[in-house]
Amino acid sequence: MTADKKIMHNTQTLKGNMSELNNLVQETLKPKTEKENEQEIIDKAKKEFFAKGGKVKKTNPASSGRKRTSKRTTGSNKGKKNAPTVGGRKPVLNCWKMLNIKVGTKLIWIDGGKTCDKTSAVVLDDFSMKLEVCYGKKKKTVDGLMRGEIFARSMKKLPCPKKPQGWDKWGIMKDGKPVSIHSIYDATTREQLLKRRGY
Repeated sequence: MTADKKIMHNTQTLKGNMSELNNLVQETLKPKTEKENEQEIIDKAKKEFFAKGGKVKKTNPASSGRKRTSKRTTGSNKGKKNAPTVGGRKPVLNCWKMLNIKVGTKLIWIDGGKTCDKTSAVVLDDFSMKLEVCYGKKKKTVDGLMRGEIFARSMKKLPCPKKPQGWDKWGIMKDGKPVSIHSIYDATTREQLLKRRGY
């Protein structure tokens, strides 16, 4: 083969490859124009439908077959005398001064409405939830009501729930009756809690 024939042969091969490539590009672009046409048809049909006064009715999505449990909040607090929570949720209880409980205040252990003289705690710091739990002669400093409940339950050899809260078991004496920390928190408004917390 001479050089001219080689060039001609390569040119023809290149032209063939280019035409194949062009066909591939056209086939790739073709579905996009069809999709655009479909969208135009759908939009046109929507306009006609709404122009004739048609309305779209919303339906509930199909059930997955799984039963959902709803958490009732409105009826669950019925009868309880909680402080109104205007303006959002109450802040997390993270210091004793939010409840106006001072350093040195003695906390009592409440069990079924009765108090236990052997188990008590003393507030150590009003800028945190630190307290010293006493069971008989044994004492332990803990950083909150939950850990205080865990320690007291272990000393009393009582079973401990998976998620102990502590504020239903600890309380103070008010007018000769035990009042739990939780009920004090419930009776305090959001504004009071935020004001006492200071931030």
